[in-house]
Amino acid sequence: MRLTPRALTRSRLLLAAVVMTVLPVALPAAAVQAAPPRTKSYPHAVGGLLPSTGRTVARSTGVRALEVLPAGVDLREYAPAVGDQGQIGACVAWSIGYSIMGYWSNRTQGAGAPYAPLYLYMRNVAKGGAPTAGLVADWVLANAQSAGIDTQDDYWQGTTNYKDAPTAAQIENAKNYKVSAFSRLFNGNNQGTGAQTAIMQALASGSPVAMGMPVYQDFMYLRSHNLYTTTSGNNLGGHMVAVYGYDSQGVFIRNSWGPNWGNGGDAKISWGFVTKQATSAFAVNGITTPAQPVALKPTVAALSTTKAARGTSVTITGSGLSSVTSVRFGDTEATFQPTIVGGVTKLVAVAPARPVGAVDITVTNPTGTSVTGTASKFTYVPPAPGLTSLSPAGVTTLGGQTITVTGTDLTGVSSVKIGTLTAPATKVTATSLTFVAPATKAGTYPVTVTNSWGTSNPAGTLTYALPPAPVVTSVSPATGLTYKATPVVLTGTDFAGATKVTLDGRSLGFTKVSATQLSLTLPAHAAGAANLQVTTPGGVGTTTSFTYVAPPAPVVTAIAPDNGLTYVRTPVVVTGTGFTDSTKVLVAGVVTPYTKVSDTQLKLTLPVRAAGPADIQVVTPGGTSAAGAPARFTYVAPPVPVITSLSVANGSAKASTPVTITGTGLTGVTKVLLGTTTLGFTKIGDNQLKVTIPPRPAGTSADLTVVTPGGTSAGSAFTFS
Repeated sequence: MRLTPRALTRSRLLLAAVVMTVLPVALPAAAVQAAPPRTKSYPHAVGGLLPSTGRTVARSTGVRALEVLPAGVDLREYAPAVGDQGQIGACVAWSIGYSIMGYWSNRTQGAGAPYAPLYLYMRNVAKGGAPTAGLVADWVLANAQSAGIDTQDDYWQGTTNYKDAPTAAQIENAKNYKVSAFSRLFNGNNQGTGAQTAIMQALASGSPVAMGMPVYQDFMYLRSHNLYTTTSGNNLGGHMVAVYGYDSQGVFIRNSWGPNWGNGGDAKISWGFVTKQATSAFAVNGITTPAQPVALKPTVAALSTTKAARGTSVTITGSGLSSVTSVRFGDTEATFQPTIVGGVTKLVAVAPARPVGAVDITVTNPTGTSVTGTASKFTYVPPAPGLTSLSPAGVTTLGGQTITVTGTDLTGVSSVKIGTLTAPATKVTATSLTFVAPATKAGTYPVTVTNSWGTSNPAGTLTYALPPAPVVTSVSPATGLTYKATPVVLTGTDFAGATKVTLDGRSLGFTKVSATQLSLTLPAHAAGAANLQVTTPGGVGTTTSFTYVAPPAPVVTAIAPDNGLTYVRTPVVVTGTGFTDSTKVLVAGVVTPYTKVSDTQLKLTLPVRAAGPADIQVVTPGGTSAAGAPARFTYVAPPVPVITSLSVANGSAKASTPVTITGTGLTGVTKVLLGTTTLGFTKIGDNQLKVTIPPRPAGTSADLTVVTPGGTSAGSAFTFS
């Protein structure tokens, strides 16, 4: 074992080591009281220093009259780097165990540094007091002198893991690294110049000082400064720092609040503050360590993950890892990389390929191989799916394209995630699958898949772009009548996703037939070319290839028959052109019902009318046909009937007499009269009638006449005998 502090020469520090009072007894850690709970959150832990009992007055002893203290001392060249205690009340352990003991290790080539401040804290804090309870400096120093401090290489709990207590092996290893001697310089504030002299003497002799002090609000938030001079204010709690030097203005301290506090973690505190507000000071006069760090048999204390697939990076926490030469998963060698965090060496190992199942992770250094246990168990699970490529890697915002994904371990994948959208996975094999890209806005989206064993890393990205603007190449039919709706089919390219079709700015309904065809019905419109536009997310396609045509006026070319009697309804056929969509037929200006036979023929029945001509006109959206020949029908008046003969001119006075009347103009006969008496008749033809003449007294006679629409015939005498 090496005793580290030796008497310092006059030529180096101008002063021999002062003789100071040494506390001979280490008090039990269980007697430490917990600090009162804080009611406000601060950026740094405060309240970690608990007061020692009794008041010790600072005294200057052991200085000979001819020796003079140097004007300034700065021992920080041997001090460890600035550390950060975090939100754990371990300022005493950091100042003494990490900083000052680390100073002595650097200065005297001691072994084992950096030392573990959290270990010293956990060995001295009241049971259940971590992480906020504080420590009594006397007791911590006594414990460090009697039981030592573990090395950070061995203390795998790091600087913040207060939930895992020091192990028996760590407690045993700590015995190799102890404080060899310490002195209480004073206890209690308002020590005046005595506190200044005692601290200067210790520093001038080469011994750093652990100084207790109150923390005021501005000290908590101290940044770059020249001299801290505050001596009053709101006391946030007790704190301990390591003092490494002085000058005429004050002392140089190293805090445990990290490099972003003060001057890179250090501060300069005025003598006015020290003489009035410093609550205690202890000089640590040396440490004892082995010539070389005690070789640590490696241990595996924790794994960052205990269940993962091959290729996973696993962080191994444990002791003795700084000299590890190999890491094994079961009996398979693994690649690894040491990493140091807060002075603790951890190993980042990559799980080598192995079958699914549980194995032990072991580490080996020159002293041996770690013992297996619960903490070293690692279970191989099937790997999460991995993606390597997408084809194609670009689609349109309309979606609908089939994407092929290649990768590894894709079995069990049921869906694909594109950004925040999902799509069903199809044709899934271990190395490939397909999905149909959903529609979404333009942009670039990561693509991942998930199965029971995890989610893949994105296989690049799927880029959505607007589709090309649509192009209308044809309209079928290309023309339509102005007065009627015309069903058409638009043919072109990039009609997928069509959102609107307009005719001269007016929106129309449409049906998507395919990505190249749309069907719609064009409404009535003025004659001329019409502007049709198809709108899609990619833009607007325009065409003027549809023309509205005004219909021709109708023309009547023939009427058959072209004449008829005035007193009968005459069926006729009207022949002509432009009868399509005729709306009415006029006979001498009077609307007459009709039947459309074709675009060139109409049928109608002419009503009874007076003799003379009547023009027949056809009305369509194209206009009204012209009057006059050949659209004229002539109504003909019938002739006056004439009786040319009677089959018998004499009748019986006692019985009815059948008579056949022969004559002309008998068509349409309406009545036969004997004198003024109406007789029943039977029409045999247009020139003959049959009547039965009832008996009358003998010797009488009467005229027989015939009545038609043409008039009444002259009488033919009929005599009774």
